Amino acid sequence: MKALTIFTTFIFASSWGWAALLTPEGQGQKVEQITLSTAATTSIGGETLKLTSVGGGLRAKKVVFVNVKVYVGQLYVASPEKFVKNDAGALVSLKEQKAVAMQLHFLRSVDADNVQKSFKEALAANSVNVEDASVQEFLSAVAKGGEAKEGKSLTVLGTKSPDGSERISYETTSGQVTDIKGSAGFIEKVFSIWLGKPADEGVAQLKKSILK
Repeated sequence: MKALTIFTTFIFASSWGWAALLTPEGQGQKVEQITLSTAATTSIGGETLKLTSVGGGLRAKKVVFVNVKVYVGQLYVASPEKFVKNDAGALVSLKEQKAVAMQLHFLRSVDADNVQKSFKEALAANSVNVEDASVQEFLSAVAKGGEAKEGKSLTVLGTKSPDGSERISYETTSGQVTDIKGSAGFIEKVFSIWLGKPADEGVAQLKKSILK
């Protein structure tokens, strides 16, 4: 296997495949046959940082009149004591986090166009300007990332630098990692997909499960 970035250390993350950005630790609740980890470690500038799971749940999508199970989402933060577990405060409280990660365990395969479409709809619901250069680069990485494969995990990791800039690392279910640098607030923009105003009932239920 080839090294992808300075973050990349291939580890086995249960039967749901390999993950480069996060090394899971412990076993927590089970959602849709997915056993969620209680914590995970990542590497930031050569420093190993522990992230704590603060919740997870199912993301379903209504197709015609049927709710289709898409993925199980799990949120990790570096400082759980600073994460606000309520509807209004969750997204804003990410300002207090050195690192935050959302890991999506796919229950079915979804093509790249539909993954990007879902993210764009969520960003629009939160009045995020998709013409912003960093947001565009993020959406481009999603489009180029290929199909989100059933039985594999997709990871979005947000980290902050001492200079005030923020970075989103996007890891596809195939293990490809793209790093996108942005200004302060970039992490909140991207994570509004799950913690902001829900774009549909499926996202609303996932957010509710994470925050309970």
